Amino acid sequence: MRSPMRRATPNAAAIVALREAVAVRPALTMAWLELANAYARLDQCVAAVETYREVLAREPARADAHFNLGLMQKRLGDRMAAARSFHGAWSRDPMLFNAAGYCVATIAECVHEGDPIAAMPPVTLGVDPASVSVVICSIDDAKHDRAVALYRRLFSSVRHEIISIRNARSLAEAYNWAVHSSVADIVVLSHDDVDVLADDFAARLFDHLRSFDAVGVIGSMRADGPAVGWSGHPHLRGWITHHSPNEAQWQVDVLDHRAVAGNITVLDGVFMAARREVFKAVPFDAALFDGFHLGDIDWSLRSARAGFRLGVAADLSLVHASRGNYDATWQRYADRFCTKHALGTTPPATSHFFGAQLDGPDQVRAFFDLLRGLNAGATERHPRA
Repeated sequence: MRSPMRRATPNAAAIVALREAVAVRPALTMAWLELANAYARLDQCVAAVETYREVLAREPARADAHFNLGLMQKRLGDRMAAARSFHGAWSRDPMLFNAAGYCVATIAECVHEGDPIAAMPPVTLGVDPASVSVVICSIDDAKHDRAVALYRRLFSSVRHEIISIRNARSLAEAYNWAVHSSVADIVVLSHDDVDVLADDFAARLFDHLRSFDAVGVIGSMRADGPAVGWSGHPHLRGWITHHSPNEAQWQVDVLDHRAVAGNITVLDGVFMAARREVFKAVPFDAALFDGFHLGDIDWSLRSARAGFRLGVAADLSLVHASRGNYDATWQRYADRFCTKHALGTTPPATSHFFGAQLDGPDQVRAFFDLLRGLNAGATERHPRA
């Protein structure tokens, strides 16, 4: 997508000719679009905004018109309107990376500048919520204790237990043992270096597990290689925030505009939750994945192939302190995974997060409240879009 400002500047005669064209044939969308672009290139932002709206009144699905409208609104200083327009472009064309980047950056600007952002209403627990087993494998006392305290707080209103495994030989073996030991309705598998910013986390999780058999916060609709991101866009789903205790900034990273997504084939193992019977029906492959890599991707792929419904619940608001380590050990298990599933025969596709840096957890909450609000607004305006 090229910005209209990068094309040759039109003259006044061209504007007059285009205005005459739309007056004679007002249904001709392309004439309206050329007129809007002409106004934009002349920096007549107000006229451009009005004309892009004429385009979208005739063809609401035009991602380029939404994007260019957002550029004009941003020039006029209307950040919130610009964010809506960039979101409209991104949601209609997930491969329009400029729209995704501008959307994320503009939401972050709204947050930094203190623009009014409505908090999304909390999800409430049902009358008889499910019971939960939280499984944490950790050899670090400080991380372990923080993770235990986190999940004790998040599940304080429901029956729960923490299954701590301090000397695991592999994640797959540890998870199988924990599932066998659990008697809870739901089993949560979590890394020990996470935080959660959603106070209604438990209610959201239970709500998602009414629609899906298993959920994570990062995933892909395709499996082509040994990593969630291998298939690239537009198949990737999820949101996550990266922040370590020694960093001042909080990095929000977004793969897709949706807060919730189905038809997932592979999940990242930073956080996974499922009904216990799903983990029992599809155990982890402890024989092949006898270390700490790839067992999550293998388990989720086999679960999807077994017919279980996998989803990404990005609105669980997870924060991760690390970004992974793709070293020689990871590569060894990646080779095992690819051999087992006959994958990884093609190089990884284009895959990246659309990110922004924020100053603290309250700003992160506001960022995702606004993104969720844009999603909700788009659904109300265009329920089939």
